[in-house]
Amino acid sequence: MNVADTATGGSGHYPYVYMEEDGTARELHAAERAYLETRFEGGDGAQPYVKWRYRSRTPVARSRAGYLERSGLPRKLSVKPAPANDPFPPMTREQWREQLLREGHTIVDNPDGSFTLSLPRPRD
Repeated sequence: MNVADTATGGSGHYPYVYMEEDGTARELHAAERAYLETRFEGGDGAQPYVKWRYRSRTPVARSRAGYLERSGLPRKLSVKPAPANDPFPPMTREQWREQLLREGHTIVDNPDGSFTLSLPRPRD
């Protein structure tokens, strides 16, 4: 399953935008489009989070940020241009671990080189 295909629909715009934490919207960088067009198997944790509606928040971090179908935008909300650089460049294993720790996860190293993490505690 992939979230999007390369079609832009009748409007000439890509069918998804990215919602920033502050509630603003922007066009997608080419790397983000490629990510949305990637095929994932059902239940794959790497698949993109797509908001159901403009006011939706992520289940764990309660963030407003995420991909949204353009049709879900409030009518008067303008969409900023796509960023020049990939806003989510690939991370090294160590960068990934550091981010997970900053987000409040607990990481346990496994003998096989993998690691197990726990979800952060919900914010009050």
